[in-house]
Amino acid sequence: MNNLGTTTTVSIVILTYKSEDYIAQCLTSIARSDNGDKHEIIIVDNASSDLSTTVANQTIKALGLTRAKVVPLPKNLGCASGNNAGWRAATGDIILFLNPDTEITASFVAEITNPLINDPEAAVTGAKIYYPNSRVLQHAGAYIHPNGMTGHYGVGETDDQELYNEIRPCDYVTGAGFAVTRKALEELNGFDEEYFPAYFEETDFCTRVRKILHKKVLYIPTAILYHHESVTLAVDSPAFRRLYQKMRIMYLCKNLRTLREWRKAIGFEKWWMLKSPHSRGHRTEQFRAYYEAAVQLIKNKFTHSA
Repeated sequence: MNNLGTTTTVSIVILTYKSEDYIAQCLTSIARSDNGDKHEIIIVDNASSDLSTTVANQTIKALGLTRAKVVPLPKNLGCASGNNAGWRAATGDIILFLNPDTEITASFVAEITNPLINDPEAAVTGAKIYYPNSRVLQHAGAYIHPNGMTGHYGVGETDDQELYNEIRPCDYVTGAGFAVTRKALEELNGFDEEYFPAYFEETDFCTRVRKILHKKVLYIPTAILYHHESVTLAVDSPAFRRLYQKMRIMYLCKNLRTLREWRKAIGFEKWWMLKSPHSRGHRTEQFRAYYEAAVQLIKNKFTHSA
């Protein structure tokens, strides 16, 4: 599948933050892809203190990407707000969100957007993502546990299972590379900006797509990209774990609606805290995250009611 619909337009939104080492590679992969010079590209910079915008502008000029532009923000607004600024500045019927530390393959844009053109029940499509220079999977769709813990299908595995080579619905897809219809973004008012500075904004958005719009979130195995994961925050650092848990708790408070959902979440949380090997050694961070999430939710409530 490599025939992007002739009447449907695609805009690519790339959110940068201290991305000077990666943005040129990302833009080069777009320029080398099928019809890469014809897509609108919006690069939103979250007030980087490095040369991200300079490198981006130089690369745009060198590659002749006449439909690309850099939109600098006055301060770091976080992932949700930054991506919202990007799609609202774009004109496409479909918005393709890419991390700056990704590199797409030749037919990627068509592969990830055509299902949104051909299936009116689909609103979000996600990529098959490999670690750089390998065939080791980083993402083949994603799932959400009852307590909001998330995971990627296939992570760390070689790409040799049929499961990873079929189009299928999933709970959510990672924000490193995914496409969304403009209609869905407009109906849901984009990403929830209370997930600041990052994490769970795409999980929350996909959940709302499924629960509110009753549309599908699809994993597309032929849409392939490579991702240098988490260049700004080490994924095994205390800072990452605390932020992840804080955003997870906020996600639960925003998306669990029934007593049954809360009972399942609490039951799974108890098991995870007491018995899961992933929680060992990190329980102090977990309790700190509970506190920080509660404070943030109360603060948000009073801010909105003021």
